[in-house]
Amino acid sequence: MKNQTDRWVGLEWDAQGRQDLARGGFVDLSRRRLRNLYEQGRPGPWYQLETVHPHFVDAVVLVLHHVPRVGQPRVLLRRCLRPSVVTRQENRLQFQLDQGKAWPSRLWELPAGGIEPEDLEPGGLGVKGRAQQEAWEETGIRVRRGDLRPLGRPVFAAPAFCTERLHFFACAVDPRQAQEPEGDGHPLEEGAELRWLPLPQALAWCGRGEIVDSKTELGLRRFAAWWPAASAGTR
Repeated sequence: MKNQTDRWVGLEWDAQGRQDLARGGFVDLSRRRLRNLYEQGRPGPWYQLETVHPHFVDAVVLVLHHVPRVGQPRVLLRRCLRPSVVTRQENRLQFQLDQGKAWPSRLWELPAGGIEPEDLEPGGLGVKGRAQQEAWEETGIRVRRGDLRPLGRPVFAAPAFCTERLHFFACAVDPRQAQEPEGDGHPLEEGAELRWLPLPQALAWCGRGEIVDSKTELGLRRFAAWWPAASAGTR
């Protein structure tokens, strides 16, 4: 460990040292050389770090909700294929941590989708436009840009190794206007299921482990914190 008087002040990376290790359908994997910089001007040793780069820029996460005449707001969840979760059983120690339980192939999540590079080009959809598109593709519900309400600041999905940030939005919708979701044509979209749940029940699912997706739990809890002020007309 560096001497406590040598305070860390930044990072330096070798611009010529990036290696593209793998290119995939959703993400690329790269490796680069980095070193820490300290207040006294002495850099630390070079080290290697691998990072994951999604083909999209960031992602939007949607809390689509409606309020019945009686009771709490209801939120829309989507159950879709997540093969990487199933493969945990191939790792002996992960399977041991899971107490010999094989995860189901489909998980309950909030609707979400990637912000494409062209969305941010002049004349592109923009972040809210991408949220509109994902709502339509994943739930069959058309939302208006002006009805999308940010739920806090964007956060990193996995900052230790991934560059992606998540942008959360709440939007009130009318379930009666829903149509059959068109999806994006990818096999992971096959067999997707939609379900409306009262907000307290959705939060209870998080506590019981029936919802195990971190962006979904964060989105639901942000919505639960935002909703009382929003329903009172102060937001």
